[in-house]
Amino acid sequence: MKQIVIDPRLKYNYASWYLLGVKRLLKGWKIIYDVRPFKGLKYENTADYNSGFAFIVRDRDGQKKIFIDTEDVAKIFEDRYEWCDVYGMVNPTKEQVTEYNKLIAIGPEFGVTLGSRFSTIIRCLKLFFKGRKYSSLSFKGYLRDYLYTNIRRRPIEAYECETKVRHNYIFHASTLWYNKFAATDTNMYRGEFLKACKKAGINIEGGLFYVNSDSVLQEMPDYPKYKEEYKDFIYESRLSMDDYIRKTKESVVVFNTPSVCECHGWKLAEYLCMGKAIISTPLTREMPAPLEHGKHVHFVNSVDDIYDAVVKINSDAQYRKQLEEGAREYYEKWIAPEVVIQRLLEKVGVQV
Repeated sequence: MKQIVIDPRLKYNYASWYLLGVKRLLKGWKIIYDVRPFKGLKYENTADYNSGFAFIVRDRDGQKKIFIDTEDVAKIFEDRYEWCDVYGMVNPTKEQVTEYNKLIAIGPEFGVTLGSRFSTIIRCLKLFFKGRKYSSLSFKGYLRDYLYTNIRRRPIEAYECETKVRHNYIFHASTLWYNKFAATDTNMYRGEFLKACKKAGINIEGGLFYVNSDSVLQEMPDYPKYKEEYKDFIYESRLSMDDYIRKTKESVVVFNTPSVCECHGWKLAEYLCMGKAIISTPLTREMPAPLEHGKHVHFVNSVDDIYDAVVKINSDAQYRKQLEEGAREYYEKWIAPEVVIQRLLEKVGVQV
């Protein structure tokens, strides 16, 4: 019998990408959620839940254990690594890929809606009770995580539907984060991209989301500086997810830079899935295969490069189209949910 056994103690919002991959690739296989084969893996705190999730593939040749590490930080969870036969990791360093022979870089992903709100709640209840004997996460925490996929995420088809690009128009929406790396890199580069678009005379919608929170000020006392530094681009109320997707797809160019913890952000996976012309600063984590400059993405190495890239892509429709097609081609070959699952299974010799 062909069977997939999944640990129910997964962080659903992050696991949704791979659950979709299992569903698409392993049609006809029996899918079971059972905590017992995984009870040696501890899920006692936030770090444990952020680590990722485990599943086992069983067929007539035996079984293989797979762990998918979705953590933003480039950290190997040694107990998970020892447990599994293959360790898929979203954010590994080059050194980790070389050092750990069971590890493969799987690239970025993003949360997706997998069913109606009602079916999501039912799934949440079922999996919570299946895993609660070996879990410390509260039901409230479980429910919040599951409902996020309905409230703030959308089905993958929403990202893939064809939408006409608007010339001389960009939409950008990202959060102003509040750690050291964000201050020197993530926030700075996103702000400079918007400044470059304004300088180029491009119509801009969206901007940078300013987080009004006392806890933010405790972590970064000079956070209010952003209100002045990026005053032309600040917004303080959340945008609807439907508008975010539609307007991003209409944008003539999008911008990517490593997010908090220097990780692959969800935006990179979204942009590749949408088939967008992407301007990006160099990546700090490994991808399944190199993203090629001028084919899959347009890389910039300095703030000064951003303006030139914006102007080129906005004025050269052929080059923009080349980047759009290259981004989608890369997605289909390396990032799509079913492709990631396929690569993990191939690593351990499982035939689909």
